[in-house]
Amino acid sequence: MAIFSSHTLSVFLFLCLFYQTSDCQQDYIRNPQYSSNCSANANSTWRGYVCNGPKSCDSFVTFSSQPPYDTASSIANLLGSEARSIASTNNISVTDTIPSGKLIMVPVCCSCAGDLYQHFASYIIEDGDSYDSIANSIYQGLTTCQAMSNQNNYDPSSIKLGAELIVPVRCACPTVNQTARGVSSLVDYMVRSGENLTSIAEIFGVSNQSIAEANNLVLSNVSIMANVPLLVPLEGNTSTGNSNFSCSVCPDGYHTDGVKCIRRRGKKLPVKLVALLGVGIGMGFLCLVLSGYMFYQFERKRRYRIRKEKLFKQNGGFLLRERFSSYGSSDKAKIFTAEELQRATDNYNESRYLGQGGYGTVYKGMLSDGRIVAVKKSKEIDKSRIEQFINEVVILSQINHRNVVKLLGCCLETELPLLVYEFIPNGTLSQHIHDQDPELSLSWENRLTIACEVSGAVAYMHSAVSIPILHRDIKSANILLDDKYSAKVSDFGTSRVVPSDQTHLTTVVQGTFGYLDPEYFQSSQFTEKSDVYSFGVVLVELLTGEKPISFAREEEDRNLIAHFIASAKEGRLHLILDTRVSKEAQREDIDAIAKLTTKCLRLNGKKRPTMKEVYMGLEALRKSQNCVEICQELNSFVDEVPIMHFFDQAQDYTEESTIFSLEIKSASL
Repeated sequence: MAIFSSHTLSVFLFLCLFYQTSDCQQDYIRNPQYSSNCSANANSTWRGYVCNGPKSCDSFVTFSSQPPYDTASSIANLLGSEARSIASTNNISVTDTIPSGKLIMVPVCCSCAGDLYQHFASYIIEDGDSYDSIANSIYQGLTTCQAMSNQNNYDPSSIKLGAELIVPVRCACPTVNQTARGVSSLVDYMVRSGENLTSIAEIFGVSNQSIAEANNLVLSNVSIMANVPLLVPLEGNTSTGNSNFSCSVCPDGYHTDGVKCIRRRGKKLPVKLVALLGVGIGMGFLCLVLSGYMFYQFERKRRYRIRKEKLFKQNGGFLLRERFSSYGSSDKAKIFTAEELQRATDNYNESRYLGQGGYGTVYKGMLSDGRIVAVKKSKEIDKSRIEQFINEVVILSQINHRNVVKLLGCCLETELPLLVYEFIPNGTLSQHIHDQDPELSLSWENRLTIACEVSGAVAYMHSAVSIPILHRDIKSANILLDDKYSAKVSDFGTSRVVPSDQTHLTTVVQGTFGYLDPEYFQSSQFTEKSDVYSFGVVLVELLTGEKPISFAREEEDRNLIAHFIASAKEGRLHLILDTRVSKEAQREDIDAIAKLTTKCLRLNGKKRPTMKEVYMGLEALRKSQNCVEICQELNSFVDEVPIMHFFDQAQDYTEESTIFSLEIKSASL
């Protein structure tokens, strides 16, 4: 019978070897030092119980309370359980301190990790820790040094302080046969010193036989050792008492690969989703950039438009419109952009500089259509010059005469307002009279033609336009000559229009010394006869080739007008005539123009001829072949002095001319 029993047990153990995954129990570990040698070749029982039942189940391990693991919460953190489940299972409070040495049942989730049952907890390495101390002291033999070494990649001899370890806690699930016999769960119990199978069975209220069978032990020959785990089968309802307890194979932040717990790296998004997100973000960024650029362009244009409007107002744009409206002008000059005129003048390069006018600096330029122009740029911005600028635009827009420089347009969107004229290439009359070599100076014919053209242009301004215009700054420097020596009256910066119901303008005295009407100088009342006087000075320049004021002459002769009148009175006018005039002009022609000049220079403006009469006299002289016709033409002028031979009759000059001569002399001192 004993032989049979021994044979039967051998067969049973053999069958368990091949069919343990479904029917047989776990083998009991008999080596009390099973976990102390991490480098030893560990068999599977040293690392955990064989996975021979369900893939996962609710299981229990036992843990003796010891500081700092003496509360439900601290034990739960250590073993990867839940504090409320521990408290419910052991009928204690979650926060109460558990007496040291008290046995605590800890519910854990037991799962197959490869071919072994394990529950995974996590532990942070502290100073002095090792695999052996963690397994036997802290986890009280619930794991082994070999199991921890197999689960983690850290060298057992040099574990880094603060490293997180995965601790595989030993556990097991009931087999099919155990479940059939009513076993609901298994407890991994660490045998304490002095305990035996019977005492342990009494603690859990189970039979010795069930414990023996669970550990593959023969009841008649049971021998258990302290500090060695023992599986205790529990029957009936072994619920943790906490509906929130969930069976999780790995700690938070880890997942299992079927054998080990591996740290999660985050979920990878689908390639299509990533592509769509990339395209969406890129399109959004592109839209943002385009929107920003469009906003920038819009804002830049808005500011530029506001700046142009501000400069337009600052440069008299609204005043210009008002003047056009009040004068009934239908002709409008072109409004050039600042960029057009910058290109035309090469950004106002010094090489394009032409000279200085009454209004400002003049530059030569070329428009995009190839036209050569003169661009007049203001010196500075103030109210008086703005009005002067607007005045010139308005006046020139009303004048359409071949001997008046043509205004092509203006620019109001720059800091300094600009006027654009046709370019007159041959300089000024002043340059040709005073700065040329005497042998190369203007011929008498040219001088007479220029006098006729200038007088005709000024006569046109006085009487032919809808509203009379007073130039107020007639001088040789403001008379331009083209390549055929045709005259062009320019520089209308100080010009004014005179309503038909007025005979004069009362203004602050403006003009060029030497050309100013003495009557205007005394009364501040400017009339069309004041322009006649200034033209008379130009006639004297044409006859003599001298400047109106010259310190090169003797003190009593520094003023040209006084010198001219005195020379004529004394019968020595021929001594001060220009060389070419003396050589080329007929004596009768000189007499006639000298007499006309004298009339223009009378002190009393009312006794001067009109500009139209001056023009008619000069034009008749230019076309006439003899002096008689000219004398007859000149005698038709209203005058208290009869026209006589200029050189022979010094008494023709009136007393007022003498007085005027003295006044001019005193003014020049």
